[in-house]
Amino acid sequence: MTRARAYLLFAVTIFLSAFLLFLIQPIAGKLLLPWFGGSSSVWATSMLFFTGALFLGYCYAYWLTRRPIKEQVRIHIVVTALGALAAFISLTVWSSIYPSLERTIGSTLPPALKTLAVLVSGLGIPYFLLSTTGPLLQYWYGVSAEREPYKLYAISNAGSLLALAAYPFFIEPVALLAEQEMVWSTLFLIFAALLVRVSIQMRREHIPTPQGNESIPYRRAALWIAYAALPAFMLVATTTEITQTIAPLPLLWIAPLSLYLLSFIIAFSGLRGWIVIPLALFASAYAAWYYIDVTSYGIKWRILADVSLLFFLALHAHSHLYRLRPPAPQSALFYVFVSLGGVIGTLLASVLPPLIFNDYYEFAIGVALAAAVAVHISPAPWPFKKESIWMYVLKMTIISFVLTLVVLGLRDYFKERNADYAEVSRNFYGTVKVYSGPAYRSLLHGTTMHGMQMNDPALEFIPLAYYSPDSGIGRAFMYTRLKNPERQVSVGILGLGAGMTASYCTPSDRFVYYEIDPRIEGIAREYFTYLTKCPQAEIRLGDGRILLDQESREGNPGTYDLVLADAFNDDTVPVHLITREAIHRYVSHLKDERGIVGVHISNRYLDLLPVVMAIAQEEGLALLDVRVSSGDDLYGSVSHWVLLSPSAETFTAEIFKDAASQLSDKKVRAWTDSYSNILSVIELP
Repeated sequence: MTRARAYLLFAVTIFLSAFLLFLIQPIAGKLLLPWFGGSSSVWATSMLFFTGALFLGYCYAYWLTRRPIKEQVRIHIVVTALGALAAFISLTVWSSIYPSLERTIGSTLPPALKTLAVLVSGLGIPYFLLSTTGPLLQYWYGVSAEREPYKLYAISNAGSLLALAAYPFFIEPVALLAEQEMVWSTLFLIFAALLVRVSIQMRREHIPTPQGNESIPYRRAALWIAYAALPAFMLVATTTEITQTIAPLPLLWIAPLSLYLLSFIIAFSGLRGWIVIPLALFASAYAAWYYIDVTSYGIKWRILADVSLLFFLALHAHSHLYRLRPPAPQSALFYVFVSLGGVIGTLLASVLPPLIFNDYYEFAIGVALAAAVAVHISPAPWPFKKESIWMYVLKMTIISFVLTLVVLGLRDYFKERNADYAEVSRNFYGTVKVYSGPAYRSLLHGTTMHGMQMNDPALEFIPLAYYSPDSGIGRAFMYTRLKNPERQVSVGILGLGAGMTASYCTPSDRFVYYEIDPRIEGIAREYFTYLTKCPQAEIRLGDGRILLDQESREGNPGTYDLVLADAFNDDTVPVHLITREAIHRYVSHLKDERGIVGVHISNRYLDLLPVVMAIAQEEGLALLDVRVSSGDDLYGSVSHWVLLSPSAETFTAEIFKDAASQLSDKKVRAWTDSYSNILSVIELP
C-alpha cells in the first residue's frame, strides 16, 4: 500500500471513530431521559461513564503499545470483534443500542447505578473500542510510516466537530430515535471493518517493536496535564456562564464546544501564531472582565467576549501541547496524560463547584487565570532578556498584580450582585436566589423567576405573575372548583417553585407536588407562606414524569381533577415533559373526562404552542390556548398556558369565555420520546 493510501485509511478510520464517539452521546441522553428523568445523578453518572471510558480507552491503547506489534494487532482484532458483535446483537435483537430497560427500571438499584448499568450494558464495549482508536492508530501510523502522527489528532477533532454540528441541525430534525440508532450502529460496523483492515495492514508491515517507552520527566507530564486541564475547565465554565447566567438560548452551548474543538484542529495542524495569541488572550480576558456585569443591552458583546476568551486560551494551551509533543513511539502515553488533564479540568468545573460555591464563580476564576497566563506568555520587553532572572521577577510581579486586581474586582462584583438576595443556593440543578425587597420577595432559578409573593399580609395569598386569576391556570382552578363545589379538589403539580399554586388551595383539597430539586421545599417553606395555606400538601421528590410513570406501573394513578406541568429548568421546559408520551401520562392520571391538563409554556426563546397543538390533535384532546399580557391583570405578568382536556365540552364553560388566544399557524411534527426538533420552535426576540 502506498504511503498516501495508508494515510488516507488511517485518517478515515480515526475521523469516523471520533464522529461516532461524539454522535452517540446525545443519542444516549435522549434514550435515557424518558426512563431516568433529568436528575443530577443521571447526568453526573453519564458524564462519569463517558469521561471514564475515554480515559480507560487511552490507558488500554498505551498498555497495548508496550507489546510487540503482532501481539498488539491480535489483541485489538479480538476487541474489535467484540465491539462489532455487541453492535450487531443490538441492531438485530433489540433494534436499539440498549437492551430492554424494563428490568433495569424495575430493579431496586439506586438511580446512579441503574444509569451506569444501562450505559455499560449498551455502550460499554463499542464506546471503549471507539475511545481507543485515536491514540492507538496514531501510534501505529507513526511507527509504521516513521512520521509524526499528530495531524491525525486534528482530523479526529474535525470528526467530533462534524458530529456536534450534524446532530441538532441535520440528524435530530429529520430522524426518529430508532432511525438514529440504526444509522449509528451501521456506521459503527463500517468503522469496525475499517479498523480490521488497518490491523491487517499493520500485521503485514512486519514492523519491529519500537524502543520508545522510556520514562517521561515528571515536569513534562505535569505540563501535559495542565495544558489539557485548563481549557477543559474553561470550556465547562464558559458554557455554564453563557447558558445559565447570561441567556438560556437554545443550542447556545454549541458555540463554546465548537471553538474548543477548533482550537485542537488549528493547534495540531501545526499552525503557529505566537505573536498574536498573547495579545488576543490578554484582550479577550480584559473584555470578559469588562463585560462580566453587562445585562440585556450588551448580551451579544458579553457572549462574544466570553467565547473569545475560551478560544484563545484553548488555542494557547493546545498549541503548547503540540509544541511539547513526544516522538511517535511515546504518543500513546502522551494522550493518556492529555485525557487525564481533560477529566480533571472537566470535573473541577462541573462536579466540584456546586459542592463548594453558592453561585457561578468558576468563570470568574477562569478570567483571572487567563489574565495571568496572558502576562506569563507575553514577549519580554526591552531591555530585559527572556532568560534573565530580572525578567522572571518582573513577570511574577505583574502576574501577582493582575491577579490581585482581577480577584478584588470580581469579589466586589459578586458581593454587589448578591447584595439584595436573602438566599443564594447552588447544587447540580443550578443556582437559586431569593430576592427580598420592600414590596415583594421572589424566587429565581438562573435568570428566570419561579415565583413571587407580596410582603403585605393582606396580599400575601393573592396569586401573582404566571398564576393570576386571568391566567390559564387561574381559570382552570376556578373551573375545577365550580364543577364540583361540594367535594375536595385533587391536583397534581410537576414543579413546586415558591408554591404559588397553593394560593388556590382550601383545607379540604388534595395537592401533590412533584419536585426534582430537594432544596426547593425548604426554600418555599422558609421564605414564602403559600404552603401554609395548604398544610395537607404532599411533596414527592423526584422527576415528575418518572414518578407518575412509577405510580401507574404500581397500579396507583393519581386520579387528579387537574394536572399541571409547571417544571422548568431555568427558562426551558425539559423535553421529556412535553412529548406525546408525557401528555398521555398526564391525561391518564385525570379523574374523569372533564379533567384538565395545564402545560406552562411561557418562554423567551421557544414557541412551544405548535408542539402542544400537534400532540393534542394526535391524542384527540380539546385545547385552549391562554396568553395573558402584563397589562391584563393588576398582579399578573406575561404568561402562556395551554389547557388540554379529553372532553371538548370542558372549555365551553363560562369561566373560559373570551379566554382563548389565537392558535398558531405554524405546523410542526408532534414531539415524542423518539423525536424532537428544537430548531422548529426557536423564536428569538
